[in-house]
Order: sequence, then structure tokens, then C-alpha cells
Amino acid sequence: MVGRSLHRLRHPAAHSGRRDAPRHAARQTAPRGGGGQEQGRRPGTENVAAIAGFGAAASAATHKLLAETQRLEIITGHFEGELRNRFNDLVIFGSEAERLCNTTLFAVPGLKAEAALIGLDLEGVSFSSGAACSSGKVRSSRVLKALGVAPELAACALRASFGWASTHEDVERALAALSQVSTRARHREAVS
Repeated sequence: MVGRSLHRLRHPAAHSGRRDAPRHAARQTAPRGGGGQEQGRRPGTENVAAIAGFGAAASAATHKLLAETQRLEIITGHFEGELRNRFNDLVIFGSEAERLCNTTLFAVPGLKAEAALIGLDLEGVSFSSGAACSSGKVRSSRVLKALGVAPELAACALRASFGWASTHEDVERALAALSQVSTRARHREAVS
């Protein structure tokens, strides 16, 4: 069985897609209790309009996938290049590895992620300090720890993600905000 989350395709979040394995595969248990539709695999009538909308959204996304991937690679590349220009001690984790075209995980040594996130939020810019699945957690990344990244550097890790609505102007605004937050943090550190 393959599950899909429709909000990733700018579709209403209340529905998700599913494709079952061939009939000869092991029988799956029902994800929700209730009625006996589809031999007990679902409890009731599905939202046909949402399903049709998902099909249309998936089709449109497929046709635009290559162009969107290339656009996001350019945006992310520009962001990372400008980070390198602005921060001499910058670390971009996984920069030599094959990775997603829209996401970068980086650290500016000495700029603690927790403080940076608050400052960036005040500037109207959203970053995170780890994986999306760890949202709201303040501890350092388990992955960075497993990779042998020093705890002091892992505590500075920030993640930036770009999407279908991201523009070069958004990148410039994020870079300016990050520069301001870093300057203020380094000034506070020098004073204390």
C-alpha cells in the first residue's frame, strides 16, 4: 500500500490518496474502523470530489516536475552561495551528497539555532532547527549526532526549505534577516 498526502500538491489537507498492492500480496488491515466497503478496507463513501481533485493536482504536478525541480535548484544554490559569501565559517551539512533540491541544513558556528529562530521569526522569516518531523522540539539533530557533528555545531543547525511559491526576493529577504540576526548575536556576545 502506498499513501499520499495531498497538501503537498496544494490540495485540501483533509484527504489522502492510497494505492493497494496487488491482490496476491499480504492482506492489509483497515486503517479506520466502520463499514464493510472494499471488503472491509474502508468504513464509508470517500470524498469523490477530493479524489478527482487529487488526480488533477498529481497530473499537473507531474507535468511541471522537471521545471520546478530546476527552479528550486537555482533558488537553493543561490541561497547557499550567498550564505558562503556572508559567513566565512559557514558549514552546509551534506553539501557534497545527493540531496533534495529545495532544502538546506547549515550552521553558522556560534549562532545558536534557538536564538536565531526567535530573531528570524521577529523578522518575519521562517526557518527550522531540524527535520520537519521534529517540529517544536529543541534538542539537536540525532542525524547530525550520528554523523559525528560536534554538539556545539549541531546546536547551531538551521534548515531552510523552499517551495512552489518561493521567489528570489524571498531568498534575499531571508539572507538579510539572517545577517541581521547574526550581527546582533555576535554584538551581544562581544559586549558580554
